[in-house]
Amino acid sequence: MYSRDGRFEGAARAAVRGLGLALTATVLSVHAVAAQDPGQEPGVAMAGPGGEMVDRVAAVVGDSAILWSQVEQQILQMQAGGAQVPQDPAQLEEFRRNLLEDLVDQQLVLQAAARDTTIVLPEGRLQDAVEQTMNERIQAFGGESPFREALEQQGLSLTAFRSQLRDQIRRQMLFQQFFERQEQQRARGVAVTEEEMREFFEANRDQLEVRPATLSFLQAIVQPEPSEEARAAAREEAERILDELRAGEDFANLARQHSDDPGSGEQGGELGWYLQGDGLVEEFEDVAFALREGQISTVVETPFGAHIIKVERIRGAERKIHHILIAAEGEDRDSDRARERAEEIRSRVEAGESLRDLAREQGGAGIPDSLSVTMDDLDELPPGLASALRNAEEGELLGPVEFELQGQPAFSVVRVVEFREEGEYTFEDVRSQVQEILRSEKLEEQILQELRERFYVEIRL
Repeated sequence: MYSRDGRFEGAARAAVRGLGLALTATVLSVHAVAAQDPGQEPGVAMAGPGGEMVDRVAAVVGDSAILWSQVEQQILQMQAGGAQVPQDPAQLEEFRRNLLEDLVDQQLVLQAAARDTTIVLPEGRLQDAVEQTMNERIQAFGGESPFREALEQQGLSLTAFRSQLRDQIRRQMLFQQFFERQEQQRARGVAVTEEEMREFFEANRDQLEVRPATLSFLQAIVQPEPSEEARAAAREEAERILDELRAGEDFANLARQHSDDPGSGEQGGELGWYLQGDGLVEEFEDVAFALREGQISTVVETPFGAHIIKVERIRGAERKIHHILIAAEGEDRDSDRARERAEEIRSRVEAGESLRDLAREQGGAGIPDSLSVTMDDLDELPPGLASALRNAEEGELLGPVEFELQGQPAFSVVRVVEFREEGEYTFEDVRSQVQEILRSEKLEEQILQELRERFYVEIRL
């Protein structure tokens, strides 16, 4: 299955791994190296009982043919990956026919993607993916020499393998872009009922991992504000970077070079998917949700410095947001005043005000005001915050807790909402993930049915 962006964190991510069988079992879950591109010549032949090379066309899809040798090659690849293949002749024949249907559907998508002029594969992105995968394969074999030897045993050179790998990754990228575009256009029209979700959950709950112990909490974060001089310097640097973007420089490369946000900078500026109200600083959120898909903002100032924002994708009410942050640095920040503001927040909460509302008044420091983390992942939080939460009790109000955020001191007032012991996942724990899985399945089925009606398909059994 093509990779999907998601908002799954911590325990939810583990739940999706358990329920993910639905995705990997769908009709597009097998990405065959042997699947042909539109117009590609048929694959290699197979040896017959007498040693002669024989093969036959198993299916015709549009202007391409799928050979039985490709089905057999797919089976060999699955076995090499540890998959169980039926040994009973009748079951094996049915298994082959199902694989053939998979290959037909893959070819339908590839041909549709090839005809979609809006789908463009950036050469740099493709090359990066090839190099990364090549390096991973070489490291897995303990170096280039043993990797070359393994390839030679299969009758392949390093150059031939790289070429095959490039073709495979290109097809995977085509798959991904095609379905992402289809999802943008239709996802909201794919309905999933409560009954369907609960039925899926019950059918697959035995495959879920154990839900880890989890801590949920609310927080309001206060940081010292930078001086006007520091703000001006940050804005000037951000304007310079914006000029480079307007001149055609790549956003992700500039984010890696210049962004002062260590988490997103290393990822080319990617922050992830957000809905309005997810805890973004107000000034940042207002601009991000006014941008069109692919659009880059002017310089946006927040308490953290100067940002350049890009909306990479729009999916319903969600935005996939990237940014470049130039921090407003300086030694003249008033930490004492920030601590006083945090103490004031605690006093107001103790007097009955909503911690969530007060957190949003502060802007959330770019961090959600509501978080759930597994106890095993607690140490991934800033050290001061992690140690305060580790021994906290449910319902307890903590703080101000001092810790470091983006290289600057920060103070947090925290309410421990719930502590859940390790146990089984409930339907509500994974409800949104189940909904997304089923919606994806339905969308794929809908698309494939339309493609089978649009393209010529002949199965030659």
